[in-house]
Amino acid sequence: MLTKGLKMSNVLARHRSISELEFYKNACELRAVLTRFVMNEKNVPKRYKFVFAMPMIALLLDLFNNITMANTIYAMNEHEVQLRRDYQTKAIANCEQALQLLQYMTDTLPIDVNKLRIPIDLIKKEIALLKAWRKATKVPAKE
Repeated sequence: MLTKGLKMSNVLARHRSISELEFYKNACELRAVLTRFVMNEKNVPKRYKFVFAMPMIALLLDLFNNITMANTIYAMNEHEVQLRRDYQTKAIANCEQALQLLQYMTDTLPIDVNKLRIPIDLIKKEIALLKAWRKATKVPAKE
């Protein structure tokens, strides 16, 4: 059965697990949601674009750069594992920085906090996914 071009899974819901690149899919959604939010003049007035919108977009770009760097390292030894974990840690830090910037926005602008529920939930989910990915990063066992 096709739904909007997507094939439905034949795996029972209770047997499904998080896909390998769930952190990437979630980060894509997070980037889209936060970009639309900060670029909307009802949320961030034009005179605050350089204070809030541009730094948020830069943070999201940094998040993707760090995820990309970590994902391009195929860890075959301890040095590569540590390098990959460093980029994963930087991506987690980018998420924390985004939360801090949202807090600054709510302290400064008359933003309805309910509008931030979805972005905040996505950021928290991204942090959890990145931490799980980092924890699973290990040197492959030798055969």
